[in-house]
Amino acid sequence: MWVLTTPLGYIVQCEPYQGATGRPTAYPGVGMGGEVVLDLIAELQEVEGCSFHLTFDNLFTSLKLVDRLSEKNIACTGTIRANRLEDCPLRDVKDMQKTPRGTFDYATDTKSGLIVVRWNDNNIVNVVSNKVGVHPLQVAKRWSRSESRQVQLPQPFLIRHYNQTMGGVDRTDQNVGKYRVAIRSKKWWWAIFAYCLDVCIQQVWHLYRATEAAKNNPLDLLAIRRRVVRVYLGRASHHAAPGRPRGHVSVDKRVLEEIRFDRLDHLVELWPTQLRCGACGKKTKHRCSKCKVGVHDRCFRQYHTK
Repeated sequence: MWVLTTPLGYIVQCEPYQGATGRPTAYPGVGMGGEVVLDLIAELQEVEGCSFHLTFDNLFTSLKLVDRLSEKNIACTGTIRANRLEDCPLRDVKDMQKTPRGTFDYATDTKSGLIVVRWNDNNIVNVVSNKVGVHPLQVAKRWSRSESRQVQLPQPFLIRHYNQTMGGVDRTDQNVGKYRVAIRSKKWWWAIFAYCLDVCIQQVWHLYRATEAAKNNPLDLLAIRRRVVRVYLGRASHHAAPGRPRGHVSVDKRVLEEIRFDRLDHLVELWPTQLRCGACGKKTKHRCSKCKVGVHDRCFRQYHTK
C-alpha cells in the first residue's frame, strides 16, 4: 500500500500497490516511485489554499521528479541514490569517504532553484531539495568510537529538515501493527479490508488527539480502539434467545453513556411508530436521532444530562 502521511502518521492519501507493471504510466521519465508521488498529491493540488512540503526517501526521489514538483510549485526534500544524480558536479563518493565525518559538498541549479548536498555521516548521504538549503548550518551529535565520546558534526540544514519530517509512514505502520486484526482468511481482499479497519481506528486516534477533549482526557490508541468496539457492540441488534421471553431490555442499558452524554449531534426526529420514552417511560413518536431511543421534546434535556 502506497501512503502519503503527515510526520505524525496521519494518512492523507493512499493507493494499493499494483505491481511493477500494474499501473498505467501517466508521468514518463520519473520512474514508478515518482509516478506514485505525483498520483498521491493529485487531489491535494485541487484544494484551494493547501500548501505542503513533501519528504520522501531514495525509493521515490529523482531529479526529474523534483523538477516536476518545482513546476507545480510544490516544495520537496528527499534522499537520492548516487546513480540518479546524472551529471551533478559533486565530489566523488570515494573521495568523500576519506574525509572527516561532517564534511559536505553541494551543487545548485540557479534556473530551477534545486540544490543537492552530499554529506559524510556514518555513510555518504545524498539529499536534494527545491525549498531548503545548506544554511543555517546545524550541529549533529554522533558517537566517536576512536574517541569513545560524543562529538559534534556540522550538518546542512536540509538534512536536519529531512530527519525531522521523515518517518510518518513508519509511524503509521507501527500504530497499525500494534493491535492488528488477527483474523486470517484465504480471500485476497481480506488483508486490504482488515488493514483499512486498523487504519481507520488509528486515524480516529490522531483526530482525537487534535481536539480540546484530549488535553483533559488523553487516550492512547488501545483505549480509542476499545471505545470504538464498545460503541458498535452497543448498537448491535440483540437476538432473542429461544424459549419464553424475559421482557424488554431497559433503554438505559441499550445506550452507552459515551454516546448518551457526549452532547454531540443529538437531534429530535419524528418516528412513524410509537416508542417508549427513555426518560419518563410514556409513549411518544419522537426519538433521538443519535441514541435511537424514544424521547419526548420535554424530556430531551433530562435524558441527555447526567
